[in-house]
Amino acid sequence: MRVCRSAADPFGQSRYTRAVQRHAHLRLSIALCAVFVASGLWLEAMIGLRVEGWVDHPLQREFLRLGHAHGGILSLLNIGLAWAIGELHTPPAWASKVRLAAWTGALFVGVGFMAGGLTHGPTDPGPPILIVPAGALLLLMALVATALVRPGDPGPDGSL
Repeated sequence: MRVCRSAADPFGQSRYTRAVQRHAHLRLSIALCAVFVASGLWLEAMIGLRVEGWVDHPLQREFLRLGHAHGGILSLLNIGLAWAIGELHTPPAWASKVRLAAWTGALFVGVGFMAGGLTHGPTDPGPPILIVPAGALLLLMALVATALVRPGDPGPDGSL
């Protein structure tokens, strides 16, 4: 059975609800960007001041840099994605899942690199590095879904 939706509200959600979700995604993405920029400032201060214990090991220093850089760039990508979801009129059933996957993916990649560097062994990063590929796949799926899903397409669960 199809649900009748008015032309003013084609997806069964108010414009206000969609705007709140979009703004929440933007705010969380900006906050994530701020966290990774701050971690980069901290990292450069530790390197510049030659503080012992934090960046003595080249592997640790490299993975902390990878986490800061990837996290910052992927949070910027999330800011653009928040705009694109609204601009492309992605159906709300898809938009909520895309937003969650994209933001979680950026978090997993940045934090995975940093935590892997902090818990490293003699030659390899620590176990937290294993969440990096999962985060990358989440982000990739979010980008592909945003590019392919059109207004009026059925939701991920098959509903309209």
